[in-house]
Amino acid sequence: MELPYGVSGFYDSDEPKPPEMDVSKYKELCDELAKKLDGEMLEFTDSLYPANFHKAYFKLPAKSVCLVMNKHYPLLAFATTVEALKIKFIDYPEATEAVPEEYTVLTAEALEAKVPENLAELPGNQISKGEIRQINYWKPETVGQIVFNFWD
Repeated sequence: MELPYGVSGFYDSDEPKPPEMDVSKYKELCDELAKKLDGEMLEFTDSLYPANFHKAYFKLPAKSVCLVMNKHYPLLAFATTVEALKIKFIDYPEATEAVPEEYTVLTAEALEAKVPENLAELPGNQISKGEIRQINYWKPETVGQIVFNFWD
């Protein structure tokens, strides 16, 4: 999986600020998803410091899940648990099919991929110097911990 510039939310002062997603469009997506899946959105949270993602909890006929979206890119993931130190990513094909194609739903396998010691080995790596510094400091074990993080 490619890591676009600024996906972690960090950058150095001499680097451009990463883009930001329109949270109202994510809220609309969540409302539509709840309807399409005959469920209910129980809670919606804009990204709160230090998280770099928005989240929505759903009660669906098949299960209860959380959908997280990166604050900077239309990258989504389904999870059963979203806590400060752990996000338990899952694949949810039925819900993924209902997501518009302008969003990318990341698989649990992609998010659980190990972060290589040599960050240049990350596939499609476009991350910034500031991000590399933060990754070296926080030492995430998985790609998912870079894309959806609680770093400050």
